[in-house]
Amino acid sequence: MCNAKQTDPNVAIASDAVPFTVNGSLLEGDDWPLPENALAHPRGSGTYSRILSSYVREQQVISLMEALRRASLLPAQILEEAAPQMKYKGRLQVGADADITIFDPETVTDRATYENPRLTSVGMHHVLVNGQFVIKEQALVREALPGKPVRGPLR
Repeated sequence: MCNAKQTDPNVAIASDAVPFTVNGSLLEGDDWPLPENALAHPRGSGTYSRILSSYVREQQVISLMEALRRASLLPAQILEEAAPQMKYKGRLQVGADADITIFDPETVTDRATYENPRLTSVGMHHVLVNGQFVIKEQALVREALPGKPVRGPLR
């Protein structure tokens, strides 16, 4: 079910990415696949796939282009004042350092649940960060570490 806030064009789509825990302690390291007893909120890994499958494809509450804008450009614009580097994020244009996700809009689906938050989404074929694959042919590229921190000025 959709509410008015979800159709407001100024509402960004984002996840706070609550970290996984094991037995009440933060999961340390970069284990993959995640241990069976690793827990987190399912939207930490499935936010974007859920929007694309549920609100775009199934309920048709917002368009695909609107969902992509709210998940990329809008969050970048919100953060630009605090972190000027964000002026180069969320855009596909010359000079931007946009990360690229290649997905199938007909099959992208969030599978994570409260019972099993470790389930990955399907339909996400490739993810490039700084031009380097981090997901290739739906598989994690473990040796890829292209991310760079985004920081605001010291105050």
